[in-house]
Amino acid sequence: MRIERKVTLLALALAGLALAAPAVVQATPVSQFSFRVTNIKPGGRFTLLFHVQMFDTTGGVPPAPTADYLRIPKGATLRKQFLTGRYFCDGVLLRDSIDHFDFSGVPFTKRIQNLKPFIRTLAKQHGRAARRALANAQACDRARIGGGTARVDARNVSPKLDRLIDVTFATFFSRPTEKGAVAGFAVLGAADENQEIVKRRTFEVLTGVHAALSANFVNDPTPDGLYGYRLDLPRDEVNGFKISIAELNATTNGLTIPKDACLKRSRTGRCVKRQPKPLFWFTIPPCPSSGLFSFQQALTYADPALDSTKTAQLACPRFIR
Repeated sequence: MRIERKVTLLALALAGLALAAPAVVQATPVSQFSFRVTNIKPGGRFTLLFHVQMFDTTGGVPPAPTADYLRIPKGATLRKQFLTGRYFCDGVLLRDSIDHFDFSGVPFTKRIQNLKPFIRTLAKQHGRAARRALANAQACDRARIGGGTARVDARNVSPKLDRLIDVTFATFFSRPTEKGAVAGFAVLGAADENQEIVKRRTFEVLTGVHAALSANFVNDPTPDGLYGYRLDLPRDEVNGFKISIAELNATTNGLTIPKDACLKRSRTGRCVKRQPKPLFWFTIPPCPSSGLFSFQQALTYADPALDSTKTAQLACPRFIR
């Protein structure tokens, strides 16, 4: 029992990310994805909805890809005003700080969705570790870019994990964790506590599995001029254990510096520089001649015959055509 629990704990840490890749068996993988943009504003703000389904035509667990990334339309770049420590969240430190300082009993998935109660708890703590955790939690609160849900297939970990595991996650802007990357984002998540499989006595340990993994934005323009940034999604294993994401639903609202926000203060604390107008974290790319923005998902495998590239297109907003 002790060994089985340890194995499950390590493997399901991947589930909190909800962007990790499928696990290894002899199977034929299928990946479907779509983008939808809503709440588009003339200043460039928008909300991005991302949906992915991964499965195997034989009903098995799909094989693990060697790379999993998304390509973003050329011209959509991160603004320098957001590439500072003020908006960089250390996801691992945030996860560890919540585990160490927060004894509220509130489920982890609820805590990462609203950091303000945790920040108030940290403000009452003393010591260097608490101050460091507080500064990071405040940065993470500013750096929240979205979140979502996923359904995880962990049959390769244990045959007793015979049902998909529902996961909730939150995403935060972060420093890059990959050489040459421009920036990244941290994904914190955990299995939802109320589902039947988590409540089973054998897998009660799942409620204590809190994951923190990273993705990276890399400036990698393609020769055809369609794409600029490449978003490298997290690796497919943690401590040697692999799972499969059956379904992923992610919402990205991004970051905005509001109008009149204080950008600089004097030594006395008086604001001496303010944001003249709302500023969104990404620049608006020029509209291609086709009138359509293109996004691309690519999965590569050890067996090149299984490689998959999918493209989704969105109509350019009227105000940039």
